[in-house]
Amino acid sequence: MLVSFPETARANVPSALARELIQAAEGLPSYEHREFYATAVQTFVHDSVREACPDGFDLVVNLIKERIAAWPYCALITGLEFDQQHRLLVAINRAFGKLVGLPYQKPRAQLVHYIQPATDIYSVRGGREVERLHTDAVDWQIPVELISLVCVRPDRSGGGRTRILDIDAIRDEVERKLGAAALESLETTLVPWQLHTCWGGGLKWQTVLAKSRVCWRRYTINLALDVNGARLSAEMVALLDAFEEVIAASTRTIDLMLREGDFLFQDNLRTIHSRTAVSAGNASDRLMIRSWINTSGTE
Repeated sequence: MLVSFPETARANVPSALARELIQAAEGLPSYEHREFYATAVQTFVHDSVREACPDGFDLVVNLIKERIAAWPYCALITGLEFDQQHRLLVAINRAFGKLVGLPYQKPRAQLVHYIQPATDIYSVRGGREVERLHTDAVDWQIPVELISLVCVRPDRSGGGRTRILDIDAIRDEVERKLGAAALESLETTLVPWQLHTCWGGGLKWQTVLAKSRVCWRRYTINLALDVNGARLSAEMVALLDAFEEVIAASTRTIDLMLREGDFLFQDNLRTIHSRTAVSAGNASDRLMIRSWINTSGTE
């Protein structure tokens, strides 16, 4: 049995405030997706929306900050309205840092990124990679710190449910089911990660766990081992297999069906996430809009 999304991590924006915010965003120029890569554009959009509605804008930002600072390290905001040019989304995201992304290349690389089943990566182990718990951007030298996600359309058949597992539960499950020695190995043994070609390819070496951080995507480790020739001991490979089984079977995973307009903020370093399968496959019209944010990006 999985866990329902906790009420303490939810917040609703009053309709009057939602109208003020979208009106402020719609008063700005329209931007092409490429233009949002410019930090100056991100900052201008943020400053303009906040100036038009400072108290309300800060209220929304603080609602998110308060919730992602504590378990389950994510926040679900309802009641907001988002413009089709994504200016309000960029404004709120920029309050937390710099929006970052892979170099622009449709359909899979946009700063404001459209997530659809048709573009998901298939897994050689069956299904799609997004259906396995993972950290985003592990093929970067440093994974992004925050993820924001807007539900535009849920899957009509009820598939694509969001799953989230936090670092506290992960560490506790590993210690209880695999033992303290296994937990220590995951904290101290460096494993290889295949870097994205945009960052020069090659490998980085990093542990899976730390006291308050998790970095996990088996697909990227397998690429490092199978494609780039990295080596791990048989014992460590077996431990990674066991770790994946433990997290996949955890009953402490949060289960959430995102509805139209839902706005989910998530700490990418203290949680891992996935979605369930969609029965319609590529024919599903499920659409999410995702942004990656580095909190240190304030220039």
